[in-house]
Amino acid sequence: IDHHRKVEDAIINPGFIFQDPNASSTCELIMELIKFGGINITIPDKIATIMLSGVLLDTNHFRNRTGSRTYEACAVLKEYGAKSEDADMFLKDEYEEYALKIKIMNNTVKNPYYGIVIAHANQEDIVDRSLLARVANETMNLKEVKAAFVIGRTSPKEVAISARSNGQINVQLIMEKMHGGGHFTASATQVESTNVEAVTEELLKVLRLFMNDAKHE
Repeated sequence: IDHHRKVEDAIINPGFIFQDPNASSTCELIMELIKFGGINITIPDKIATIMLSGVLLDTNHFRNRTGSRTYEACAVLKEYGAKSEDADMFLKDEYEEYALKIKIMNNTVKNPYYGIVIAHANQEDIVDRSLLARVANETMNLKEVKAAFVIGRTSPKEVAISARSNGQINVQLIMEKMHGGGHFTASATQVESTNVEAVTEELLKVLRLFMNDAKHE
């Protein structure tokens, strides 16, 4: 069950598949299965709250990829006892996370494309992928930003990129060129590397090719 586009290394001949890139989140798809699929299931209020938090995260608090299906799924989650205040609390930063987020946003890479922001964590910092996603989401709240790419080491041997777009740039295609994937406006990838700067340079190369191809279309 996924709200991302099918990728090349997907499971072959799965027993069940429900994939819809038009959905806001996987939680939305699960609630549709429960509501319209005739599945008799009870969701504890704590799980419903966590799922509501997932919808908030994927839609950036209903700013992106939000449709009537999204609100219907949230309404069903509320029927199961999801608490909006707790769901929002799950997404709030600890002070240390907030300080690191500001630190990452200050490390903006110069690039030749107007409206595209690339930021990265310091080489010595190991950050959570969810934090990279939140930094990308917040960067998209700035005026005239069309796309944001946030890079950081998520383990001693892995560097991740979280990409967001306002819909004018297909970040999914860009991340697929770096063996990742996702959605037109929200994608990501994980690269086996220990060097944040090297991954940043690789992203710039891919971005140049993508923007040059876009000019000729």
